[in-house]
Amino acid sequence: MTSILQQELLKLVWVNKLYTPQSLTTREGHPVVVLYPGQINPASGPDIIGAQVEIDGVQYSGPIAIHVKASHWRQQLHHIDMAYDNCILHVVQQDDATVCRVDGRPIPTVTIHYPEELENRYQQLTESPTRPLLCGHLLRSMESVNRYHLLTRLMIERLERKYHDFLHLYDQGGHNWNEAFYITLFIAIGTGKNKEAFTKLARLVTYSNLCRVKESLQSVEGLLLGAAGLLNTEQTGRFPDGYTVRLQEEADHLCRRFGIQPMQAREWETLKCRPGNHPVIRIAELASLLCSKEFLFSRLIDCTSPEEIRQILCAETSEYWFTHHLPSRRSDFSVKRIGTMTQNSLIINLVVPMMFTYGKTNGNEQLQERAIDILEKIEAERNEYVKNWSQAGIVVENAFFSQALIQLSKEYCLKKRCASCNLGKIILCSQEKALSLSDLL
Repeated sequence: MTSILQQELLKLVWVNKLYTPQSLTTREGHPVVVLYPGQINPASGPDIIGAQVEIDGVQYSGPIAIHVKASHWRQQLHHIDMAYDNCILHVVQQDDATVCRVDGRPIPTVTIHYPEELENRYQQLTESPTRPLLCGHLLRSMESVNRYHLLTRLMIERLERKYHDFLHLYDQGGHNWNEAFYITLFIAIGTGKNKEAFTKLARLVTYSNLCRVKESLQSVEGLLLGAAGLLNTEQTGRFPDGYTVRLQEEADHLCRRFGIQPMQAREWETLKCRPGNHPVIRIAELASLLCSKEFLFSRLIDCTSPEEIRQILCAETSEYWFTHHLPSRRSDFSVKRIGTMTQNSLIINLVVPMMFTYGKTNGNEQLQERAIDILEKIEAERNEYVKNWSQAGIVVENAFFSQALIQLSKEYCLKKRCASCNLGKIILCSQEKALSLSDLL
């Protein structure tokens, strides 16, 4: 077991008082009474916040640092970090060093131990290849109200992360909601391995650049495809047709005008890419959406249902792309538009977080609740994470639940953060044999 995983377990042991024996003393022999163990700190800094302890008859309140070995204090440079200077206690599994504050004063240290059965459960849980099946069994067997409460917390946790991402873009863009929306739109439509490339394109062709030419769809197509490096037909051994030539001319002119250094075509992942998901078609759809709808951000904020949002997002490409899937390469006739699955993805990953962020920033609780309500009316996503939970017997009713399960998979299961996971805590902290790993499996 890695020291990081051990440290996570020690945090759980401390806040739930799972250590044995219950009586604690410092290395100097002073008795320690835990009045309140505190809470695990979700941010950077000391591991436990809000703790209250009594050391040798004197009460202290404040943060606590937890390490597997006391020597990790200096290894992690806490002895020169003012964030750790007001720690009231240092909790360790191995007391192999004296730890001090910045001014050299020692910090009281206690050593804790926990039952071997607890470590065995933890090790089995973090190393089990069937973890989703195991935790899925527990989740499925929970009372519906408790399961809903747990999944709601996970969904809000994921929404809060997206809120911070959106707010970061808002701050970067000079507190411009349209700019933040514009970049998030590109990120949200960039599926799989092309997410970074779409993000780069949004930063190359800024929102203000696009607004200057958005009266002409051909100009927007030329600017975006040219900046993306996707108008070079020489790579396919084809001569450019008339429309492609006009796009290339627009791209050359506008890239010089805005001082844009185009991307390289190799930056895009195009192998094994279905025609409808090809970056060229996605960019053509984006161009149409950005040109056809005025005030996209404010219009989407005012929507009250998924149906209203879909009416705004259902943009068709220009007619040229009905018979082409690449510049100068003809294909069977097919109307290219942002389809239902992509619309749902944009609602989940763009509109709902945007609505929630805008509502939270402006103190509009009704808008935040509307964002969550819309999420409950969208069908669940279909991906490997949701599939694993479905196979474990979990009924994923809508995007509200699928977002919660994606959060559970990405932030806890994949990172082996079982000691921080509410499902993991139930398995680890329960003293009932009914919740042993073998019974769950």
